Amino acid sequence: MNIPTIFELIERFEFLRGYTAVLIVLVTAVVIVLFWDWRLALFALIVQYLVVSLLFVDLLDPRLAVVKLLTGMFVCLILYWTARQVDYGHVPPDLAAAEIKAIGEEKQLKLGQWRGHIWRVPTSLAVRLGLVVVVLIFIGWLTRLPSFHLPGIPDALPHIDLAVLILVGLGLLAMAVSRDPLSAGMGLFTFLIGFELYYSALEQSVAMLAALTGLNLALAVAIAYLTQARRAAWYALIE
Repeated sequence: MNIPTIFELIERFEFLRGYTAVLIVLVTAVVIVLFWDWRLALFALIVQYLVVSLLFVDLLDPRLAVVKLLTGMFVCLILYWTARQVDYGHVPPDLAAAEIKAIGEEKQLKLGQWRGHIWRVPTSLAVRLGLVVVVLIFIGWLTRLPSFHLPGIPDALPHIDLAVLILVGLGLLAMAVSRDPLSAGMGLFTFLIGFELYYSALEQSVAMLAALTGLNLALAVAIAYLTQARRAAWYALIE
């Protein structure tokens, strides 16, 4: 059995490159913002890593692009096992209604004699959908400006500009509207994918690739810890 090389795999998925890849990236980023079912959001993140690796090929040596893909798969594996361990998406059955309400209460900010509520972005599906539309309209307006071009990205690759804006914009939005570490973490990794895609056009050193790989894995572990700590706080209320 012949195992295809990296270059043969790239050739097989040639039809997914360019603006087709950008469209898939857009769909996955929107799913991460709108839906809090962790299985659906994590599947979207996995697809996002797979498709963005094809965009990385436009900027990096394919062997380096594979490192980006493998890093993403390890990140998704860490998030998957964390969600399974904490039974993510299910409230502990022994929590009373009053205790569940206390967990979700808005915290207050106190500065001397002044006290006020910390503002939080409303997180209903309709509001999140509206915010997505606003972000996409802004991105569309920005990319249509004749003078707009991200510095460092080759003029022959305008789809990279669009992909970076989508990933960064919707990644930040996902973090803003998320209600827990795991869903916010998926938004963070969406943002980081966009950042790394842009940074790959500016610098392609192996040292920086290793540093960004380490950063991604460290953040995945930190998000896993915060997710488990949040679950432990729930059980502390029971005790």
